[in-house]
Amino acid sequence: MATNNTKLNRSIVQLLNFTGENVTNNLISASRQKMISISEGDLKKVSAIVQNSIQQSLTNGYGNVEKTMGEIMKESNSTKKSTRKR
Repeated sequence: MATNNTKLNRSIVQLLNFTGENVTNNLISASRQKMISISEGDLKKVSAIVQNSIQQSLTNGYGNVEKTMGEIMKESNSTKKSTRKR
């Protein structure tokens, strides 16, 4: 059974994957609607850069998310313990 941290981790990864896919889809749509002028090859390159940048951000920034999750869990556990003592 997945822990709350595992569930949150999956949600964060899914959110960032969705973000990358959404940016790529919006670029494709903008190209098709002639809002931007870009070749198919360049569009693929830009999409790859976007996807890689998002994954890099996840890798580089995830430590801060883990730290915050740890602080929240610690606070939650403290609150539960102090409530039980009453």
